[in-house]
Amino acid sequence: MSKIIDDDINFDKVFWISRKAMRLNRSHPYIARDKAWCIQFISILILSVVCISLLLYSIRFDIQNERFADASKNVIMAIVAVTITYKYGILLHFQESIISLMRIVNEDYELAKEFTDEEQRIVLHFAMRGDKVGKFWVISAVTTGAIFPIKAFILMGKSYFVGDFKLIAMFELKYPWILEEYKYVPVFFVMCFLLTLFFDVYSTSMYIGFDPLVPIFMLHLCGQINILKIRLSKLFSDPSDSDELVREKLRTIILKLQDIYSFIEVIKTNFTMLYEFNMKTTTFLLPLTAFQVTESLRNGEVNLEFIGFFTGVILHFFMPCYYSDLLMETGDDFRMALYSCGWETHSDLRVRRTVLFMMTRATKPLVISTVFYAICLDTFAKMCREAYSIFNLMNAAWA
Repeated sequence: MSKIIDDDINFDKVFWISRKAMRLNRSHPYIARDKAWCIQFISILILSVVCISLLLYSIRFDIQNERFADASKNVIMAIVAVTITYKYGILLHFQESIISLMRIVNEDYELAKEFTDEEQRIVLHFAMRGDKVGKFWVISAVTTGAIFPIKAFILMGKSYFVGDFKLIAMFELKYPWILEEYKYVPVFFVMCFLLTLFFDVYSTSMYIGFDPLVPIFMLHLCGQINILKIRLSKLFSDPSDSDELVREKLRTIILKLQDIYSFIEVIKTNFTMLYEFNMKTTTFLLPLTAFQVTESLRNGEVNLEFIGFFTGVILHFFMPCYYSDLLMETGDDFRMALYSCGWETHSDLRVRRTVLFMMTRATKPLVISTVFYAICLDTFAKMCREAYSIFNLMNAAWA
């Protein structure tokens, strides 16, 4: 048997992008929750609350002054700030559960070293697909997040070279009370610029670290189910196998299948409320972001930061929908493989009865869900239709 899978393969090594991002923002489940971490976490939380408070104040000011385009821009950032704080809370609240999921993946990688070459290739294929999810998020989050400070520095550099230097904020906010008068005083400006830069880097690292996790887990499950499909196809292929040997092979498949079902239930327990929240917020983020882009085009400008943000918003909900749909499709394929594995010609009544029970259980879709909907491409399409309706309403009212 050849060694297709490396001896030192593990979750942290394969999905190093998520690991580094979560360690950067101190949310990684394996980080010890000691005194040093508490200080770091409280500091991040305080800065996040300050950012959210400033955004809420700006929203209130813009609505009172009927600056609805600016208000929608601040609403976008407020939703992002609340979302990443919620995700951090998920990682804290379900720390042990997420660690157990990572541990199961590592155990499966360890077992895969003894698999056949074909089965090892399947495990490696889906691990590499999970790694690509992380790379997609790096490209999306970094490019979107980097546009804000780069644009501010370019505009300040341009004003300097034309002889009319101006301080340009990364993100324009309205400050309460006397602070508004000091927003362009160099010391205060630098402090505010660093605050928004912190928010930019922190939110980018949260999206890169957190969002690939569930797609990675779902892809891993798809690989494990595909391995069971191969084993099912070979279960009754050798007429010389004794009934006891067939029962033992079937028992191994059932035990692994139960582990897969349990794995999916843990994912649902941990992330159902989050995906319900994501679906609702994405329904509003899409039209709000599109409105920012169209408003800038009407004014003869190109709003690069929100064009990038628009693609990131789509990716935010499309990724889990796509991979949950893939998991559901893989589960359907497994049910068909179970039906067509040749069980009906086997002489052992116990085995035939067991396969029938397995087929009955397999009729329940293998899919991640929100509170009300299965997360799949149909749900993504439904969300897009609702977002488009809101966008049309905003255009009719404010454009």
